[in-house]
Amino acid sequence: MTITDGIANRRISPIDIPPAPVNYQALSRKIVDGLDLAALADRSDPAVRSDLLAVVSCCMETVVAAARTGTPVPERAAARLAGIAARWADRQLPIGVLQHAVHAGADAVVEPVVAAGRRTAAGLPAAGLVLIESLRTLSSAIARGYASEVRAMTGVQRVASHTLASALLAGRVDSMMVRRNGVELAAAYLVVAVALGPHADERDPLLDAGVVARRKLRRVQAELARDDGAPVLSMLSVDGGTLLIPVHAETEGDPAAVDGPLDDLIDRLGRAAAAPVTAAVVSAAPERIPRGAERAHELLDLALRLRRGPGVHRFRELACEYQLVQPGPANRHLRGLLEPLRDEPELLDTVEAYFAAQCKRESAARRLGISVGAVRRRLDRIAALTGLQPDAPVDQWYLRASFIARIVDPGSADPAL
Repeated sequence: MTITDGIANRRISPIDIPPAPVNYQALSRKIVDGLDLAALADRSDPAVRSDLLAVVSCCMETVVAAARTGTPVPERAAARLAGIAARWADRQLPIGVLQHAVHAGADAVVEPVVAAGRRTAAGLPAAGLVLIESLRTLSSAIARGYASEVRAMTGVQRVASHTLASALLAGRVDSMMVRRNGVELAAAYLVVAVALGPHADERDPLLDAGVVARRKLRRVQAELARDDGAPVLSMLSVDGGTLLIPVHAETEGDPAAVDGPLDDLIDRLGRAAAAPVTAAVVSAAPERIPRGAERAHELLDLALRLRRGPGVHRFRELACEYQLVQPGPANRHLRGLLEPLRDEPELLDTVEAYFAAQCKRESAARRLGISVGAVRRRLDRIAALTGLQPDAPVDQWYLRASFIARIVDPGSADPAL
């Protein structure tokens, strides 16, 4: 079979390239020595150098052979390059270096192929087509081998990560599972409850909101996979879920060393999702992750209900509010303070707007879309019904505590102590 041009459908005649005493091994070493290997962490690795020499030599030999015979690049040559690329993917080495080696090898034989092609009228176009077709086939072999291995690895890693995350969250991890998944449990984990807000396109009636949400989730998962630190275990849906982030022994107990990277990660997830990402975090040993996840999601729910906004919210920032919403006699009493307003929902709205506006009547009026005088009359009505003055510091504290206490479990309060 001769090489054919896919566009012009022209058959390519063999090119008469005189045999030359080319030492491909020596030339390959010279080419590899000139490659830019800055992307490789260990440039002196013998296995890496051996692979690059094989790629360069294979490219030179196959391009010259294809020109002399007019036949395509042999399958065995393409398979050899695909195998090398798969090995690089397995070692997480950059594919760009391999592609540079392919081009460098082809470039080294351009001159003799073109020189031979100039001897006949049809030779030069044939030489160009040989080079283009050979380079396309060889580059495609590298990309195909690398991509196939990455897909296989990603599938295995995703299943293993999902399995381990599920077991940790359920409190069912044993030593056999750890060995089977090829991971080492950390001494502690950041248990991060995550809420993924809607992408703007999810509200577009002309688009499929489900498709947009799934794409958002895939971008978030891809960003997690790109993280250079310890692998993040995740259980996520389009609305959010839970992340388990190993804590390094040297940073455990150092909030400054932990907070910055976590804030950065959530910021990056927000940019990847193109949507607001809100998170709450607690730290837990592996055996206490189930309770840690429960608490983290309680904190997340509290932060969302308090409208604290995107970003990371920590227990130390919500400790007071968290305590206020815990069930018990104190919670029931505090919720009961606003019970007289239950039949006048506009008064409850005024309480919320008043505290959201930092107790400034003008700002509360703008939030509610009413006049400052109307806000004043409503606050007077709240004082008359509850017996608490919104402008008095102590009464104001109780009103705020009652508002927070009702957030998680609003409704009829039990006044019994």
